[in-house]
Amino acid sequence: MDIPVSIIEHINAGAFRSLCEHLRSRSDLVQNMALMTVTGFCRNCLAKWMVLEARRLSEQLQSDEKLVSWYIREGETSLDIIKALDNWGYEDAAKVVYGCTYAEWKARHQSKATEEQLRLYNESKSLHASHDASLLKCDDDGYQRENELSQTILIRLQAGAFESLCEHLRARSDLVPNMELMTISGFCRNCLAKWLVVEARRISDQSNQVGTFLRDIVDELDSFGYDEAAQLVYGCTYPEWKKRHMKKATDEQMERYNASKSLHATHDKELLATRSQKVNYHYEPNTTKPSQTTARICVPNQQNSLLSDVCCQEIDAIAPSEAETKPSSEHNIIRPPARNKKLTIGILTVSDRAAANAYESGDLSGPMVESTIRRMIDSFNTSFKDQDLTVNDFVKGIVPDEKAQIEETLLCWSGKTLKREDSSVCNLIFTTGGTGFSPRDITPEATVSILDRECRGLMSWASIELTSKQPLATLSRAAAGVCGKTIIINLPGNPAGAAQVAELLFPILLHAIED
Repeated sequence: MDIPVSIIEHINAGAFRSLCEHLRSRSDLVQNMALMTVTGFCRNCLAKWMVLEARRLSEQLQSDEKLVSWYIREGETSLDIIKALDNWGYEDAAKVVYGCTYAEWKARHQSKATEEQLRLYNESKSLHASHDASLLKCDDDGYQRENELSQTILIRLQAGAFESLCEHLRARSDLVPNMELMTISGFCRNCLAKWLVVEARRISDQSNQVGTFLRDIVDELDSFGYDEAAQLVYGCTYPEWKKRHMKKATDEQMERYNASKSLHATHDKELLATRSQKVNYHYEPNTTKPSQTTARICVPNQQNSLLSDVCCQEIDAIAPSEAETKPSSEHNIIRPPARNKKLTIGILTVSDRAAANAYESGDLSGPMVESTIRRMIDSFNTSFKDQDLTVNDFVKGIVPDEKAQIEETLLCWSGKTLKREDSSVCNLIFTTGGTGFSPRDITPEATVSILDRECRGLMSWASIELTSKQPLATLSRAAAGVCGKTIIINLPGNPAGAAQVAELLFPILLHAIED
């Protein structure tokens, strides 16, 4: 199974938020010391893992300027982001985990430990997570952050912390049974997997009115089930983990487990059920060339592998849906030109809300377009032996619905007003958003104003092709044309719609680039 890494990051971050919400709702019942004693981690560890991820991201941004464009906001510089990350500390992360400052949570909910609890805690220290104190420290140079971290960065930090938690639990598979984890905290590894599935459904639902477009991505999300999620959590299939590490529960453990049922997380059966089966799509990923942009999850067909023997027993095993799903593309796909080509592709998200980090899940349209293009390139390279398409770079950015900023970015990426000597001219630029009828929708106007030559026929043809499956496609005012040696295409702001149009036009655009 292949889901873009950017989407997996959103899914991991959503599961992390679900875990934090679960623990916040049980603040009086699940004490940090008890968590640490039984599992080797507590809420403070979750916060520290977020801080450590901030340090890792800072190091990546310092060594990769191109990555900065994905996280930068209007008016910020790369130094601003790096400084903010280096000075984002435990107190900041604790607010994300606890929903308030740690001091406030401690005053409201923390109970004084008994001597017996302290003894058990001290005896369990071999289990405890350790954190690099030097990395947890902030740069104390008088820096004062004016703004909170962007939602895009927070998603990255939450996803990183979730992965750290899974690694922690994998390293303690023999020492931290699911039953004990469920008894003390109300969740277990299976719950983490289910929260991943629920987040996949939520992201799928955000891509509403999908029709037949982006069916490969949406169907991947809808067919993403417990077995796939469990492999992300356990590091192997659940039956494999169970065979290696699970031991039969004692009567005493069962008694404690049953007494703790009021703590246990519950999960929506309808959301957990797969909505479609895995199908073979028109564009198949290149299985001989693993891509850094997809997460490959290989899961054997396991029937009724959803539950452990002792946890989440109120949730039935979920069988795959028997509903058949049609292939994603019903359009006539034009064969790309036969030659080797290295591309630089720009993806510019135009949205006031995305630029202001108003979306909880961050921008989805840009990652959707990128993953669609990468999938198509993999498919072309596999299907046609006389060509080798590669992408040197995806130049990415987010700007508000401001005509001047859109024009400035397009001119820069087209090579008309390069600001850095190492800037690369894009062969192709996709914009997403601002193509509707709202007074703020001015992407087509901004695009046309900087074009050397407009290509109206291209978007007219795309509208005709798509309208048969999605009548609302006729409402798009998207423009297309050439600026210097760069082809610029306006896509809709809906993530699924943007990917649908990109999928339809990309093979044709390769011929235009060839010219």
